Amino acid sequence: MEAVKSRQRLLEAAFARLGREGGIPNDLLALAARDAGCTPEQARLYFRRDEDLILAFYARLASQLEARVPDLPEGTLAERFAAAMETKLALLAPYRDAVGALLASLLDPRHELSALGEQTEVIRRRVMGVFSAVVLGASDRPPVEAKELTAALVRGLYSAHLALVLLWTQDRTPDRRAAHTALGFARDLLALFGPALSAPELAERALQMDSVFGPLVEAPPDPGVAALAEDVLRRVFRHRRLLPDSPCAEAPCGQCFALHVLKARHFIAAGAPVHFVLPAFPAKSPSPRKVLGKLPDKAEELALEYLEAACAEVREIYPPGARITICSDGRAFGDLVGVEDDDVSAYGREIQAIIERRSLGSLNTFHMEDLFDTAEFGRMRELLSVHYGEPLERIEQQIRDFPRHRALFNGIHRFMFEERVDQEGAASRTQVREACKELAVRVIQRSDAWGRLVAESFPLALRLSIHPQAPHSEKIGILLGEAEDVWLTPWHGAAVKRGGVFTLNRASDALSQPGARVIVEAGRPSHVEVDE
Repeated sequence: MEAVKSRQRLLEAAFARLGREGGIPNDLLALAARDAGCTPEQARLYFRRDEDLILAFYARLASQLEARVPDLPEGTLAERFAAAMETKLALLAPYRDAVGALLASLLDPRHELSALGEQTEVIRRRVMGVFSAVVLGASDRPPVEAKELTAALVRGLYSAHLALVLLWTQDRTPDRRAAHTALGFARDLLALFGPALSAPELAERALQMDSVFGPLVEAPPDPGVAALAEDVLRRVFRHRRLLPDSPCAEAPCGQCFALHVLKARHFIAAGAPVHFVLPAFPAKSPSPRKVLGKLPDKAEELALEYLEAACAEVREIYPPGARITICSDGRAFGDLVGVEDDDVSAYGREIQAIIERRSLGSLNTFHMEDLFDTAEFGRMRELLSVHYGEPLERIEQQIRDFPRHRALFNGIHRFMFEERVDQEGAASRTQVREACKELAVRVIQRSDAWGRLVAESFPLALRLSIHPQAPHSEKIGILLGEAEDVWLTPWHGAAVKRGGVFTLNRASDALSQPGARVIVEAGRPSHVEVDE
């Protein structure tokens, strides 16, 4: 894991340089190596040249843009495109001079940093996925059956976005007035002509234009690979954990696929297992009402087997199958929820032991200590927050503004209250509830920061989440088995066996039922069994 640690340290140093240098410094790799505390020779083990760091920078921006897609407003194509562009420019703002310095490379089709070059194809596909979501979520989108027209429109918007970004980097008018005027003009054109594109004559003209310029943006996908990628995602979507009353629960729509399908195509075209990352399995809850002990038990074993079975379903239609890297987030926020680092370590070791003991070959694990040189866990959390955490004020604003952020906060706040009320004996329930609001925001901050670090460490992987998600999110909410509560997880509950069937419930609720008893295996509490 030393390579992963060093690579991440170099990236963080390089991105910090790009944000403060007012351009691209000469010898970026050497400077990043010095800032990261390693020699240029060591740095070149992970990045050959400055260009490799710039490609990683592109990938970070793509990931950040993907994360903002569910917050785009409902509305017309023009409104959603304008909102996506405002978001993109806001993400680029700290690096405006650096992007401007890249202009010659971005425009040169022979350069490896070209916006339309072969080296940037994977990143380009990710950003095109964002504009696919823009189109597919618009109230005036082309008809569902007009797939060629929709694809042409996505490529057209991606091209328009590149032109606007290039103008923005060079704009020297006050407050970037020229670039924002151009964005307003593009929005007005879309409002005027977008809804009319479905008319046969205009649609034909649009397709003719796309036949000339479209191949510059995207090579035509292999139809077999494209269809198989959607089929693989449908298999995974069988296990989606969605927010209550979500649309598309029964049948995923095109927008559900938009941010994931191009990544799936990448793995399938290479004949490799489709790779997913899942921040999960942090540590057992400290609440004795919820769990049977501090170590993984039957609840975790069943959840891991459930994930392995989901990967096996993919193998039924795609022999290389899928693999899931479980990125334990216990280190990220254990101190906020009252879990000791030693308990996180013991829990993680047992998760790995279950994977090996049960021969769950599609699963592997990844931990925060795999990324940081320091052995001090508090310092790891500090570095995580500094490099990847959002300001608390922004998170609080998102909770106020967006239903999906509010639902996440409410779910985490409820769990925090349930756990803290058991530990804070002297405080009133009202006091505990108020204290848990701040803690819940900080948990979201740390959890999101860990998610960003995981996304940067595995830039091509599809992202899973144990939290219920909106259907069009950049993360796929994933079930871990049957549960009494959509927010319940194995580490917040106990496996309950009734009539030969296991479900997940809070330990105290299960044990309050007539005939309930704790089953002990290998000298430890395993699960609760309830007579029918």
